[in-house]
Amino acid sequence: MSRDWHFEADNTVCLFRAVGILIDRDMVLVQSDNGEYALPGGHVKIGETAEETLVREFSEETGLKIRCKQMIWCDESFFKWKDKDAHGIAFYYLVETSDEIVHADLTSLNDNRHVRLEWVALTEIRNLNIYPYFIRDKITDIGNGIEHFIHRD
Repeated sequence: MSRDWHFEADNTVCLFRAVGILIDRDMVLVQSDNGEYALPGGHVKIGETAEETLVREFSEETGLKIRCKQMIWCDESFFKWKDKDAHGIAFYYLVETSDEIVHADLTSLNDNRHVRLEWVALTEIRNLNIYPYFIRDKITDIGNGIEHFIHRD
């Protein structure tokens, strides 16, 4: 079994995530937990590419078979996590599926059953408590190249 790129040492945490942006008919799939939102994805496993992570995570969490179209964002974030200094790196990909999409809320199929998956109108993203915050503006303004974000919370 492969280990996640999620390490803790002393008072620090280092993690590497892959995140998918699935848009269908001006709706985007998001995950929510206790009033906080994020785009779906997961920790990259050692020996696994970020794209392989997304294919696996979407299959495990939603049952959808996806394909990564292109990487659009790279995010480096520095924040507090469980009283530790955290440094996270995330690659964001536009993804697509040939599966039939039903715009209904979902419960995670995997171990995160407290996480809800739901479809939200792109125009409503600004009203969500979504992390990282740059998503509020960029989700409706996705460029052609890769954008790099650095933020400190």
